[in-house]
Amino acid sequence: MKYLGGKQRLGKKIAPVLHDILERCESNGYMLETYIEPFCGSLGVLRNMTDIHIPIRASDYHPDLISMWIDVRDGTFKYPTSISEKQYLAAKSLPSPNSYKSFVGFGMSFGGRFFGAYSQKYLGDKKEDFCKEMTNSLKRTAPLIRNVSFDTMEYTRLNPSNAFIYCDPPYRENKYPIKYRRDTKKYDKFDNDAFWDVMRDWSQNNVVVISELSAPDDFTEIWFHDQTRSASRSKNTKKITNQMERLFIHESLLHIIM
Repeated sequence: MKYLGGKQRLGKKIAPVLHDILERCESNGYMLETYIEPFCGSLGVLRNMTDIHIPIRASDYHPDLISMWIDVRDGTFKYPTSISEKQYLAAKSLPSPNSYKSFVGFGMSFGGRFFGAYSQKYLGDKKEDFCKEMTNSLKRTAPLIRNVSFDTMEYTRLNPSNAFIYCDPPYRENKYPIKYRRDTKKYDKFDNDAFWDVMRDWSQNNVVVISELSAPDDFTEIWFHDQTRSASRSKNTKKITNQMERLFIHESLLHIIM
């Protein structure tokens, strides 16, 4: 599934780290009751975590996205065979939550940016069926999420306790900021400073692992992966930036996972 900021490739590298942390917690007598992803997005990490033995909760603030995942999980989603540009533009005005709107808005958009631009329009001579790719991706994911509970929720509304939490928030980037859309007209603002305060609070009663490029001083890096990311896919702008994907945990939790 194409999704801006998703971890379709990195998920396979991050999940083993999370599995190891969960095993270490349990071997140290810290029995966690739930696995939670408050920023589940395209399930890039979660789809590699569904073999764990504790209940799984996934949430996101995007109502169309969660509606789609629920329908995919339950086998009730009706997969379109093609999406024209006219249908793409019409889907923008559909009331939310709407699973089809999510399929079109993410799957048929350039770079997975929610209704950013109709992808098929920019392929030129390249042959690529975005609708078929999205369908195949969701069908592969469906059997993996049968036992996942989904909620549409702002992460600040959660009140977790004794949970294993993986957070993949919007990055704090300065040079090439990634912007996220919940609707089709404006970008959402994400308060990164407030986010880290919440992470400190959650870390008092949970084991919390955060994906970011950097973190405040009281959070310790426990893993990194070197990656090269394209800042723009425009033919006229080929800027490349090297970045380290990192996992952080609050310093107060280090004794639990060591």
